[in-house]
Amino acid sequence: MELLRPWTPTRLVAAVILAGLAVRLALAGTIGLGVDESYMVAVARRFSLGYFDHPPLSFWLAGAIAKLTGSEARLVVRLPFVLLFAGTTWIMYRLAARLFGEWAGAWAATLLNLSPVFSVSTGGWVLPDGPLMLFLVGAAYCLARALAPDQTPPAAGTRWWLGAGTLGGLALLSKYHGAFLGLGALLFLATCPGRRHRLRRPGPYLAAAIALAIFLPVVIWNAQHDWASFRYQAGRGLPVRGLDLGSLLANVGGQALYVLPWIWLPLLWELIAGLRAGPGHQRRWLLCCVAVGPIAAFTLVALGGRVGLPHWQAPGYLLLFPLLGASVAARLARGDAAVRRWLIASVVAFPLLLAAAATHTATGWMSRVAPGLLGRGDPSLEALDWRDLGPALRDRGLLEEPGRFVAATRWIEAGKIAYALGPGVPVLCLCAAPHHFAFLEDQRAFLGRDAVLIERSGSERVADAYLPYFDSVRRLGTVPIRRGGRPGLEVDLYLARGFRRTFPAGGS
Repeated sequence: MELLRPWTPTRLVAAVILAGLAVRLALAGTIGLGVDESYMVAVARRFSLGYFDHPPLSFWLAGAIAKLTGSEARLVVRLPFVLLFAGTTWIMYRLAARLFGEWAGAWAATLLNLSPVFSVSTGGWVLPDGPLMLFLVGAAYCLARALAPDQTPPAAGTRWWLGAGTLGGLALLSKYHGAFLGLGALLFLATCPGRRHRLRRPGPYLAAAIALAIFLPVVIWNAQHDWASFRYQAGRGLPVRGLDLGSLLANVGGQALYVLPWIWLPLLWELIAGLRAGPGHQRRWLLCCVAVGPIAAFTLVALGGRVGLPHWQAPGYLLLFPLLGASVAARLARGDAAVRRWLIASVVAFPLLLAAAATHTATGWMSRVAPGLLGRGDPSLEALDWRDLGPALRDRGLLEEPGRFVAATRWIEAGKIAYALGPGVPVLCLCAAPHHFAFLEDQRAFLGRDAVLIERSGSERVADAYLPYFDSVRRLGTVPIRRGGRPGLEVDLYLARGFRRTFPAGGS
């Protein structure tokens, strides 16, 4: 392998992991929590068997590290997720090496770390995707061992099935996407004539039983809460209008941007080529079977008018990296100069893009240099921690009155507010869709008390909208939330006296 002649595959992967750890830890300590991260840290303060948005494992991780350390600093709560991705990178290396050779594994692991949806958000943010990806790739490794052509002793195969069930169950306990792994394994067994006999052995059924047992806390929580999480997630896939090609194109474009177009297209090509080759190429077919489900399902959902979120397909793309690694390794071995240039360009481009995005998020420099670029809004503002809010409320004496609570008008702001104020200040989300905030506090316990209503600046109807629920609502002014020493955004404060009627909420 001329491109890295002094290196071995293991050394390359070790270097990728160490460099990734250093970069992600630096970002974790300097960039504020995103909307979902703030929300997760806030609601994870109270242990629950399940949570409204997702299964509980990522919430448990965030809550546990905060309690063990006594801190909710962004570096602290992100640390478990940074470490998990180091494990994901290593297992990706071993999975691809097992199937296609050591250099295929090394390039699969390297390319995984050059895609932002994996390297940045999965790799370092407080999100369900961190544990999901680790356990998905671990379960895929176990499946590859359980289904390997040379795996003749039934006892050895059963052990790998037990591992696949355990890791698959933990993937399900992280995010509902984990179900696609089991469906993909079933598709593989059903479509491979030489593998169908495995369905007559106990391994697959033991794996399914273990996975469902691990997932049981989610079922229990949902049964106790009117199946709230299941209903919410199922509703996100329902069509909102007829055939909508615009939403489909927006969804596909989002996938390309999140993965990076020059990595996304080769991954897609590998999937198409593997599906066309069919079950005759069993190692490729296994990866295609476990990858195609989330990619196809969440792309087709967009045809109903819901653009969706581009990272919903990411678990599928994750399991295509071994195929891309194998292709890259083979072409480099043949001396393919075009692949060498593509690889070098990818290695150079990703850190440059990451540096530009990270520095803008911290300072907002793009808004000053090229204001037209962000004319439709600056998404990096969602990564601001509202640290200025607590001192502003205390300076105005708004938190001194006994019994007074803080209320937000959307779950997004509720997460930001609750994280900024810390666990000592009760925060209610008085809106029709409070997500898990609906299950944290009983609004009836706050009747008769005064509240500080907080809304991100831009709405002029807060007083009118909330007056039916309070004796009076009065605007107090604004609080600037700074970024890099400059105002980044503003929030409006209202004093609402006499909470007299609970706000109707479906929790969705």
